Amino acid sequence: MQTERSIPELTKDMAFHLGDMFRNELKLARVEATEGVKSFSGAFGQLVAGAVMGSSALTLGLMAVAYGLSEFMPMWSAAGLVALVAALAAWMFVKAGQKAMVNKDLSLPRTREQVSRDIEAISEHVH
Repeated sequence: MQTERSIPELTKDMAFHLGDMFRNELKLARVEATEGVKSFSGAFGQLVAGAVMGSSALTLGLMAVAYGLSEFMPMWSAAGLVALVAALAAWMFVKAGQKAMVNKDLSLPRTREQVSRDIEAISEHVH
């Protein structure tokens, strides 16, 4: 048999549960953010390693192209032409990367969904 509780007791109980729910949401947000940072840092390390190796290979390849073109034109103009084409390609990659980064969603989707469910549950119990 359930005993009737007073308004102050119910208010105190509700405040306790709301505080507990808020702490749980903060824990979820912290865990979700930590997971995102860990995956980002690993990907960033791989990106840097690939960029270092790729830039070395690209430099040697572009030098080979410039030496090959020097058979048909002076070396200075062959090197300038290769540098111009490489600069154009680099600019296109940078612009594509900037566009891709703008579209990334760095929000906390699970936390947002859980908070929405909590708000709905609270509003159902209050009314």
